[in-house]
Amino acid sequence: MAPTGRPTRSADPDLSDAPLIELGGIVNLHGIRGEVRLLPYNPDSTLIGAASQLVLLHRDGRRETHRVRGARRHKSFTLLTLDGIDTASAAEALVGCRVAVPRSLLPPAGDNAVYHADLVGCAVFTIDGTGLGRVEEMLVTRSNHICVVRGTGREYLIPMIADVIAEIDIAGRRLVVRPLPGLLDDGGDEAVGSDSRDRRETT
Repeated sequence: MAPTGRPTRSADPDLSDAPLIELGGIVNLHGIRGEVRLLPYNPDSTLIGAASQLVLLHRDGRRETHRVRGARRHKSFTLLTLDGIDTASAAEALVGCRVAVPRSLLPPAGDNAVYHADLVGCAVFTIDGTGLGRVEEMLVTRSNHICVVRGTGREYLIPMIADVIAEIDIAGRRLVVRPLPGLLDDGGDEAVGSDSRDRRETT
């Protein structure tokens, strides 16, 4: 039986303690030759396909580094072939792992852009200073990206659009929003789908 993982090659950087950015999660295997299905947090991200190495974060806290042998799009998934994962049983053992890359490999976000991972954890206030909670996760829809803000017993869905976002202060871990009519009304959190908790965005 093929091993479920190989030691990182000596020429590769040691990623065991590197700060990481999560890109998605392995949700299933694909076929019988070790390919796995990854559901990206951000469907538009190209980082997974460009990465030469990925770090798998197991549910028990273990980190496992693999070289990427292949990455291809399939519907809403990215199909990954990883070094050392050559059988269906080896691939099945990775289902449930989160997939990450070192933060140091990310390019600058660019003007008027921000990485989702930098938004998660930011305190959120309205322009009049009312605290709404913190960004707990990010959702990506066909129309825009959405901050899921939880606090004070409520959940708010804040779209990342110019009419709503008044200020993004990453250094200060603060997000200021300009509520549109109805945005903060009771019942707004009913728009969250049943699978939304699994669609956190990080890049």
